[in-house]
Parts: sequence; structure tokens; C-alpha cells
Amino acid sequence: MTNEEFLLFRNLIYNECGMYFKENKKSFIETRVRKRLKEKNIKSIYQYYKHLSGNGNGKEELLRFLDDLTINETSFFRNKPQFDLFREKVLPEIIDRKLKDGSRSIKIWSAGCSTGEEVYTIAMEGLEAIEKSRGARPLTLEIIGSDISLSVLKVAKEGVYPKEKLADVDEYYRRKYFCADGDFYIMSMDVKEHTIFDFHNLKFENGLKDLDIIFCRNVMIYFDMAEQERMIDKFHSYLRSEGYLFIGHAETLQGIDNRFRFIYFNKGTAYKRI
Repeated sequence: MTNEEFLLFRNLIYNECGMYFKENKKSFIETRVRKRLKEKNIKSIYQYYKHLSGNGNGKEELLRFLDDLTINETSFFRNKPQFDLFREKVLPEIIDRKLKDGSRSIKIWSAGCSTGEEVYTIAMEGLEAIEKSRGARPLTLEIIGSDISLSVLKVAKEGVYPKEKLADVDEYYRRKYFCADGDFYIMSMDVKEHTIFDFHNLKFENGLKDLDIIFCRNVMIYFDMAEQERMIDKFHSYLRSEGYLFIGHAETLQGIDNRFRFIYFNKGTAYKRI
């Protein structure tokens, strides 16, 4: 792959989904491109670029190519301090507010949900918190998981995981929310009925509004500052007043947006919409 070809692909990727790859990622891009060349039996890198960027049937292949660029690293209860904050502080506050103002729905979005472990962790914690609240009227829980990768969304919707994936799941949750099937664990319908999984490109609007909480962890690191600012602006508009935003432990809103207040609890961090 020449430098010129790398720039063509970098610009194409950026324009399509906002992910920005620096020059040191050239070999990474080339590996993914050559994989697709072999799969599609296309002879040259430039020919493949023209196929992706044309107005014909290259759109389906473009989605497949972008899928190959995503690094789908996730797990149940990933970054435990953040879920401690979510369980001990954020959920009780949200539930108390709902019960006082007469609202019934708790709505949460997991952006970049990968294979679904984060969504199901949120759902289990949410159901536990609602059960403990014992409000006069039952609260409903809805978690939307979105990703740009169709392959990971398929796994998330199925909700079937090898037992090693549940290494960080407490035995209480395993027994209550999973069904063991040989070397696999199947997410129960009691949890799945509160979840929705759908394709979404973070570069574009998705129509969500009045969200109580957004999880977008370890996603912004793939975007340049301009895209990060646009993304945070969308999150701000999607969230209710005093809603919460969870981002990755290596990510920050400092110097990007001052409309959120930094929240810290027992090593767990989040941002609260002012």
C-alpha cells in the first residue's frame, strides 16, 4: 500500500464513519484491505477503493470493510469501579427522581455496544435496582445497544456466550439471569426483553432523545478532536437534564465540553449533564 493509497482509505473511512487513523496505522489498514481483496477477488488496492467509493453495489462491501476495522473488545462488568458508581449512586438517583416526578421509563443507550456484554450488564444492574426500589408504580427499563458492526450485533441479539466470558459475573447473576447450556450461557428472556440492538453509525444522528444515561466507553479514542466535539454535542442533546454519560477511563471531556460535571466515586468516573 502506497502512502497515497493509505490517504485515500483514511479519508474514505473518516468521511463514512468519523474514525481517524494516523500514519502509524498504515499497516493495520493495509492488512484489512488485503483481506478483503482476497475475499472479493479484486486485483489491486486502488480498484478496491474505487469499488468502495462508487455509487454502485460497493455500499454493502463498505459496511463489511468498516466492520473489519472495529476492535470489539468488551466483557461483562468491564471496568468494575464504573459499574459500582452506576449501581451505588447513579441508578438510585435516577430511580428516586422518576418516582418523585411520576415518570415510569428509564432509558439507556450503549453506543458502540459490540457483542452485547455491556448492554446485558446494564440491564441486570437496572433490573436489580428497580426491584429494590419497590415503588408504588413499576418502572420500565429500556436499553438500546448500537454498533457499526453487523457481525457483533448478531452475537449481541443472540445473547449466547461461552462460559469463559462470564468469568467476572457473580454466581448470583449467573443463576438468576442466565441459562447454562453445556459450555455456553444463554441470556434469559427476562433480560433480553428490555434490550434493543440496532445498527448505528456515530457520525450521524439516530433520533434518540430523553435518555437518562449514555454509555460510550472506549469509542472516542478512534475519533479526532472535531468528531469528538460533535459526538459530545449530540450526547448532550440526547440526555435529559442531569442525565449521565459514561466514557472510557482513558477518555476525558476536559477541554472538549464544559456542559458536564465530572463525577468520581470509589475510582469510578462519569459525567453528569448540567
